[in-house]
Amino acid sequence: MDQKNKILVKDLNLWYGDKQALKDNNLNIKENRVTALIGPSGCGKSTFIRCLNRMNDLIDGVKITGEVLLDNKNIYDKDIDPVALRKRVGMVFQRPNPFPMSIFDNVAYGPRIHGIKDKTELRRIVEESLVGAALWGEVSDRLNTNALDLSGGQQQRLCIARTLAVKPEVVLFDEPCSALDPIATGKIEDLMQDLKKKYTIVIVTHNMQQAARVSDYTGFFLLGRLLEFAKTRDIFENPKKKETEDYITGRFG
Repeated sequence: MDQKNKILVKDLNLWYGDKQALKDNNLNIKENRVTALIGPSGCGKSTFIRCLNRMNDLIDGVKITGEVLLDNKNIYDKDIDPVALRKRVGMVFQRPNPFPMSIFDNVAYGPRIHGIKDKTELRRIVEESLVGAALWGEVSDRLNTNALDLSGGQQQRLCIARTLAVKPEVVLFDEPCSALDPIATGKIEDLMQDLKKKYTIVIVTHNMQQAARVSDYTGFFLLGRLLEFAKTRDIFENPKKKETEDYITGRFG
């Protein structure tokens, strides 16, 4: 049975001032699947993924046209609250960015902002989120230590736990392993396979082996356009566009 669409992108364009960074992009993102976005540096992947939770709203001089439908509702409609949207569509960034506070307070930060004060409830959310991010076993006995004392890979999983704590429906990963060693990268990749049972996942990656390993669908970006999109196996084994084939075989990019 085909999975339902969680996000539909229709005719999405974006400009930074006079420079057009995204051009007429259309994409269906399936629920409870991992969608990978690949392509050379500067081709629009990160800009595109930031359109899915309106992170680009925070940049001066950005103009966006087109639609991004989350469960058939355009997230760019006037009545959409971007803060509430980012609770539903969480984001994990390229470099781990834990807050300079305890492990516990990092994970409890979002729930507290959204009004949860009960200590028992907060403890439950923190434990559940750290379990979900495959970190609980490593930190359960030191939740009050500073998050900045964790290794890079642990910090990134902590950031994933912090994202999960506000109960998102979609999790966006913008090159989440680019600053990590191979062992830490493997843990994050394994984690994605677990997370997609509960969440819809979109990952931007420069690592094509990673895209092939973790994703169900892959999109290839070039010069601001989504040039090709298909099931991951089809993209890597039978690409339709010569540019896609050239990129995945290492001829450019």
